Amino acid sequence: MILQIVGFKNSGKTTLMMHTINKLKSLELKVATIKHHGHTGSDIELQGQHVDHMKHFESGADQSIIQGHEYSQTVTRINEQSLSKIIKDSVTIDYDIILVEGFKDEKYEKIIVYNSESQLQKLNHLNNVVYKIKLNEPNAYQLFDEWLINKVTHKD
Repeated sequence: MILQIVGFKNSGKTTLMMHTINKLKSLELKVATIKHHGHTGSDIELQGQHVDHMKHFESGADQSIIQGHEYSQTVTRINEQSLSKIIKDSVTIDYDIILVEGFKDEKYEKIIVYNSESQLQKLNHLNNVVYKIKLNEPNAYQLFDEWLINKVTHKD
């Protein structure tokens, strides 16, 4: 299952992502996440050059991988990709669900997070919307949790 959480900047997407991850982990599900860095004119901030694998990357390596005891990290020099390609090429674990923050125009089921009716109106053109949430409404999280549990326990 793949669910996208979409909305405008500062609408609560990351807050809802963290809440959703916690809820899914409480159900003992394996969760992978993908985040789209949609900030025009800037790129993601990488770990500093003081660590060896980043020294490799800064020296020109096209990909640098570090393996620890419990974690692995990969940094790859690559142009922006479609969400489908990222899922196919980069998600390397068996998962029950992939949560995606952003990528508004992709084809997967979407949860819209909004702060105002004008924001919601601007997002109404999106396809595959399965849920809409305004986080500051009373019972927003409780209603969302009920919907989410039903969604992940009654797979098609």
